[in-house]
Amino acid sequence: MAEMDLQRASVLLFDPVHVNLRTTRYALNEIGFRSIEAISAVEEFQRQLRDNSWDMIVAECSAPKVDIFKFVRMIRRGEITPNPYSVIALTSWMRDGAHVRLAIESGADDVIVRPFSTQFAEERIRTMIRKRKAFVVTSDYVGPDRRSGDRAAEANDSVIVPNTLQAKADGDEEQLREAYMGIRETKKQIEGERIRRLAMRIVVTTELQFDSKAGPAKAFDPADMMKAARELCDQLEKSGRYDAVQVAEALIDHARNFRNPDERNVKNFRLAKELAIGTYAAYANGQSLEKAENEIASTVQALRTRLSSAAPGSSVQDLPALKAATM
Repeated sequence: MAEMDLQRASVLLFDPVHVNLRTTRYALNEIGFRSIEAISAVEEFQRQLRDNSWDMIVAECSAPKVDIFKFVRMIRRGEITPNPYSVIALTSWMRDGAHVRLAIESGADDVIVRPFSTQFAEERIRTMIRKRKAFVVTSDYVGPDRRSGDRAAEANDSVIVPNTLQAKADGDEEQLREAYMGIRETKKQIEGERIRRLAMRIVVTTELQFDSKAGPAKAFDPADMMKAARELCDQLEKSGRYDAVQVAEALIDHARNFRNPDERNVKNFRLAKELAIGTYAAYANGQSLEKAENEIASTVQALRTRLSSAAPGSSVQDLPALKAATM
């Protein structure tokens, strides 16, 4: 790879099929990588993720009985490896759009469909080094920003994450030190944004119930609210903010009421909203979600518009693309 020295870059390569593992390792070696840990057992793959900080991860995502997408989501959330911002390239023998979309939505940088030439793989890796996308954070996604056109131009919520692969490819020791130092700071920034987004998701869900046109039977999914509340509580526990955890636990207790349709009234939804706002305020040292009022209002309006034209019985859960983009 011209003008790049990849010999020092560490690569974790996973593929349960040995012949594919050897083929991909050969291609990476031809491109210039020398420090390659090739793994075929998922348990060893998980151990290597836990014990080491990798510059790039290459993993086959079409293998049966191995949920690579789950691993990618855990990586991006900082739950399983020291460097959540490793460049991640997924390989796949499956070409159908639904599978590729799942791969992209997991938070990977790129998906390379097999069979591929060494030259093609080199071009894709070069793009991930030189033109890597900034990251965005929603309540259920952490990864490269997939927005394009006007939405991308208007967005100001993206995060430039550390790229140790680029620093090593450039041989820039100062850039590499800054990248390593930036991992902890970026993790904290993304952690805070994800907590904010989870709280916002609950607020938006409750706001939808205040409009009789949407109606609880059409727009409300109690399981989704409970899931968001539990994830919010889990994230707060990981951050060590136990004062906020107490408020989040009260939110979880209150959310259980919504299993009973008779409890889905404006009073209870308003209390759930207040608890979500209070949870974030406890985490953010008194900072409120009020600064996000315009963002919440626009999200609620967009969802109301979509729900008003959706099939009877639809809910926010039935609008994953809009939910991921706005919450």
